[in-house]
Amino acid sequence: MVDVAGARVVAVLSRAPSSGGKTRLFAALGRAPDPQLLESLLLDTLDGAAAPGVTRVVSVTPAAACDEIASLIPPGIGVMPQSTGDLGERMHSLFTSLFAAGARAVVLIGSDLPAITPSIVAAAFERLDRDLGALVLGPAADGGYYLIGATRVPPVFDRIEWGSDAVLAQTRAAAAIAGLRVSLVNRLADVDTPDALERVAEALPASRTARWARCPGSGGLA
Repeated sequence: MVDVAGARVVAVLSRAPSSGGKTRLFAALGRAPDPQLLESLLLDTLDGAAAPGVTRVVSVTPAAACDEIASLIPPGIGVMPQSTGDLGERMHSLFTSLFAAGARAVVLIGSDLPAITPSIVAAAFERLDRDLGALVLGPAADGGYYLIGATRVPPVFDRIEWGSDAVLAQTRAAAAIAGLRVSLVNRLADVDTPDALERVAEALPASRTARWARCPGSGGLA
């Protein structure tokens, strides 16, 4: 992993493309999972997360796939394994590891966010610079969140109904109990449905994700 001591770190939680994922999306498209789409989503997300002065890291599951991810991504981006457990346990462990390595502030995001921009990531860190006791969240269209940022390990991962439309509300309630002030950045949708894929293809036609969707034979939207 790259040196994160004193750094603002944006960590992308990602499955290795070879390990599958996006089962609901591929089922709705009527085709088998395609690692090329998963790779495209990850690389577009990493491009969008490239805010000035930010160190990027990919946290990978399964842990044995770190070399696979390292071979796909640009040089200078760190790679580290995810822990086991549910999503909350894995995010808690990732925050813990990065702060133990000396990170100054940490923002976690998913790997299916081709519409994320450097300005969104920069805004999250600016909120944390202004308020060390803040919890920054990026609301997702499905009632969850696509981004969470803090300057210490936030105690907001217990008793959350992961995958439900209550995740954001439950996390905000946990933050209030912990005395963390919640700050929201732009709302975004991840790519979990053909409609979301279509919106990416229309809004970001030059993205890798859009090229996959429009490629004849991909099984996407062409």
